[in-house]
Amino acid sequence: MEQFTAEEISALKTYVSNTASPVFVVQNLPEEVVAVLFAYYSRSKESLRRNLLKLLTDQDLDMSKRVVIEDDAEKLANAREKAKQFHEKWVVGYGHASVAEHAIAHIAIEDVSIISSKIIEDNRLASYTEKSTRYVVFDAEKYYKAPELDLTPFAAVYHQTVSAMMKKYAELTPLAIEEIKRRIPQREGQTALGYNAACRAKACDVLRYILPAATFTNIGLTVNGRALEHMITKMLSHPLQEARQFGIMLKREAETVIPTLLKYADYNTFIDETNREMQRLADELLRGDLLATDEPMTKQNSAKIVHDDADAENKLVAAILYEYAQADAFAVEARVRGMRQEEKERVIDEYVKRRGKWDEPLRALEHINYTFDILVDYGAFRDIQRHRMATQTNQLLTNAHGYETPPEINEYGYGEVFTELMERGGELFEKLAKEFPYEAQYVLPLAYRKRALFTWNLRSLHHFISLRSARQGHISYRDIAQQVYHEIARVHPLLARYIRVDLESYAMARA
Repeated sequence: MEQFTAEEISALKTYVSNTASPVFVVQNLPEEVVAVLFAYYSRSKESLRRNLLKLLTDQDLDMSKRVVIEDDAEKLANAREKAKQFHEKWVVGYGHASVAEHAIAHIAIEDVSIISSKIIEDNRLASYTEKSTRYVVFDAEKYYKAPELDLTPFAAVYHQTVSAMMKKYAELTPLAIEEIKRRIPQREGQTALGYNAACRAKACDVLRYILPAATFTNIGLTVNGRALEHMITKMLSHPLQEARQFGIMLKREAETVIPTLLKYADYNTFIDETNREMQRLADELLRGDLLATDEPMTKQNSAKIVHDDADAENKLVAAILYEYAQADAFAVEARVRGMRQEEKERVIDEYVKRRGKWDEPLRALEHINYTFDILVDYGAFRDIQRHRMATQTNQLLTNAHGYETPPEINEYGYGEVFTELMERGGELFEKLAKEFPYEAQYVLPLAYRKRALFTWNLRSLHHFISLRSARQGHISYRDIAQQVYHEIARVHPLLARYIRVDLESYAMARA
């Protein structure tokens, strides 16, 4: 094991968790410096700690002599400057973008509309925590004011419509909580705190359908430099003004921790112009009333398989056995096709049957893919979209597919006001969409449905179905998860047999 002098240990201890073990945490360093240290693994014979000692001096990196600088601020300034020079050469100059993946930014994004939150979260390689519509009652005054509409004839009616939805949501929340308590008694053994929380969550689950898509939410974002550059570029190239504004703010704030790695995060002609041209082509080539073949507006949320893997069972058995063989895939698949059905079932069963409650399925399941067309209310889409181990293609939010009405709305006596708010939002959407198709989305409540195309592998579907069908889930996405399961069971009953799914209905989810 590498040895360090007492002086070197003293210099290192602030930045690494230990100086004696081959495993240690790198800490208290600028993110760009961390990225450089990891990058050196690919081009330096020295250890990370040895390279860190060199970075903490104002010497050339290939010098063995170490000059101790007592002032940490000066040390870090020198290290940051060395990191900048490194990134300018290798990331910016030579395009070695993978280096940027070692620099991480933790960013809080607040007072962003639900519409723009979905644009931010339309990036697979990041971690998100978002304000919950179940556990938080949203502020009636906090929604996107759409300044781009201020000088148009729609400004006043926009604010009136969105404000009416927000105020009605706030007004009905305490009433709904009391109504739920009247209808659903406290369970034996349930604490008062737990019961009150469950009733509040149930009320929020029902009333979230009223919230407009303009409602402000908050997001906690953790992302590496490479993914963040792509995210910001997409946002700066987006047709929605709010998205571009948040792209500017994201870049400005992220540059305080990883400035060099975001150098090329900017408006992108390829993204912008391609999207515009594809919209024109879609309008031209898909002209006519395609909705005539669409689901009727009275149809409930749905999930239907568009494509599934042909010969999926044989593909899965072959993929499982391939890892433990030495033959090529052609030979393994040929042998599998000649197996008896009970032999194939035995392979799959042995591969999954030992899986414990918290164990993820093994990776061979990723070779089997399904594409689903999902029609879902926007509130549920908000949750489903965060399953990013998938390929997602999303249509704009529209009033074309109608809206979802939870049965409790009518049971609690809110049906008339609910319908009035839905129709009011839909009518304003129609007027706005002709001139402002992206901004028109803000006025639609979360009850309105949208379409999305999801391609999942079987391993990801095990996770999605088991998590989103569970009792604690919202009824809307529980229904989607259950439908996804039934579709898989329809085309591949053997593969569906091993998916953990809750097919029950519950009056109230557990808080």
